[in-house]
Amino acid sequence: MTRPFFMLFTVVFLASCQSGPDKAAMAQNIKAIQSEIAKDAQPSPEKLVSLQNSLLLYADAFPADSTSVSYLAKAGETARLLQQHDKALEIFDKISKTYPNTKSAAAAMFMKAFTLDNDLKKFDEAKPAYEAFLKQYPNDEFADDAQFLLKNLGKSPEELIKEFEKNAQPE
Repeated sequence: MTRPFFMLFTVVFLASCQSGPDKAAMAQNIKAIQSEIAKDAQPSPEKLVSLQNSLLLYADAFPADSTSVSYLAKAGETARLLQQHDKALEIFDKISKTYPNTKSAAAAMFMKAFTLDNDLKKFDEAKPAYEAFLKQYPNDEFADDAQFLLKNLGKSPEELIKEFEKNAQPE
C-alpha cells in the first residue's frame, strides 16, 4: 500500500512542478486586450482593469523577463488613467526598486513625483520625490521638466500665467 501511495505522490509532485503560468498564453492575452482597447475610442474601465491585472500578473510571474518592466510601466499608466493613484504609486515604486538600472526606473520615479504633485496635490511629498529623481537621474530627459515642476510646485495655473507675463515684459 505504501508503494502505490508513493507513486501517486510522485506523479502529483511532478505534475505540479510542470504546471505554472504559461508565458506565451499570458503574453497573447495581453496583446488581445490591448487590441480590443485600441479599437475603442473610449475604452471601458473594465477593459482597462483587465489589461492592468494581466500586465501585473505577467510581471509577477516572470520578473526576470525583459518585457516585465515595460508591462509594469503600462500597468502604472493604466492605474493613473483609472485614477487609481495609490496603485500607480505602488507600481512606480516597484519599478524603481526592482529594475533600478533601466530607463523605466527613471520614468517611474518621475511619474511618482508627478502623480503626487499633479493628481494628488500632495506637494509636501512631491517635492522630495522630484528632488530624489533629480539627484539620481540629473541627465534624464525628464530632468528639465522635474526642475520646472519643482520650481513651480503648488502654483495655480493663474499664478503661472502671471509669472510668465511678468517675465515676458521688457524691462
